[in-house]
Parts: sequence; structure tokens; C-alpha cells
Amino acid sequence: MSAVLIAVSEVGAGPELEAALTSVRLAGHTLLLAHVIDNGARGELDLIRSRLLGRPLPGHRLRDIGAAERDAATSILGEAATVAERLGAGCETWLGEGEPGRELVRLAAGGRCELIVIGARPPAADLRPGPHSLGSTARFVVDHSPVPVLLLRRVASGRPASAPPPVVPRVK
Repeated sequence: MSAVLIAVSEVGAGPELEAALTSVRLAGHTLLLAHVIDNGARGELDLIRSRLLGRPLPGHRLRDIGAAERDAATSILGEAATVAERLGAGCETWLGEGEPGRELVRLAAGGRCELIVIGARPPAADLRPGPHSLGSTARFVVDHSPVPVLLLRRVASGRPASAPPPVVPRVK
């Protein structure tokens, strides 16, 4: 059975998931809800600390940070799975660590996915259209995905647009 890979980046992603389910015919597909813990920030924190204080972050602190990130990721995926089940979609969850764009593309390249659904920008980002309207993860996925990509954009209300704008026929 083929899967639709849906990138889930935050708690409260239910509206994006609902938009995906109403935008794509998913009969016969499993939703693969994926979240990637971006451990690059953890490495940057350790680097900054070692430069400023002359010593790296203690190992137990790194483990605590990692545990907190995994707990948050588990909550994010759990909420998304609850929304998918409420909407009648079969789903699986996948949790990875690394650079999010690369990990999502690698997951899709595994051969099971026919489509990637991803938000165009993080929720706190500027919503204006234009050359900077894609976040770095979405841009990497769009540029490197081996399968089609469906971008979901939030509208000014903060909620994703649930349907594409109507098609206006051309007048000859």
C-alpha cells in the first residue's frame, strides 16, 4: 500500500492535516505522519557555549535536551494521529532526527511514498507571498523530493486555506 507522507512540525497542526485530507483523494493510501527533531540547534548551542565559557555543555544536559525534544515530538505526532483517526484516515507515525528537509526526502525516497504534504512556512513566519514564502525545510523538500510535493499555506487568519482558489476560465 502506498503512503502519503505528511510533515508535522508543531502541536496544533490539526488544521493543516484537515486541509491535506480535503485537498487530496486518499483512498487506498496510508498517512505517514512524520516529525524530524532538528538536532542542528543542539550542536550550535554546544558550540556557542564552548566558545563563550570554554567548556561544552555537560553530557547530562545534552541528554535532558534530547529527552525533552523526543517528548515534544511524541506529543506532536500523537495529536496529529488523533486528528487523522478522527477524520477516518489510517495512519502511521515516524520520528527522525537530523536536518528535517534531508530526513523527509530520504524517507520519501524509500519508495513507499507517492506524495509529500508540507507546510510552506513555520507558523510564526511572515505570510506574504513572494520569493521568501517558503521556509528552508519546505524549500529543500521541493527542490530535492523524488515524489510530488503539496505545499500548504496558511492564510492571514493563521489557518491553512482549505481549498484552492477557484479556476477562472480564460476568455479568448
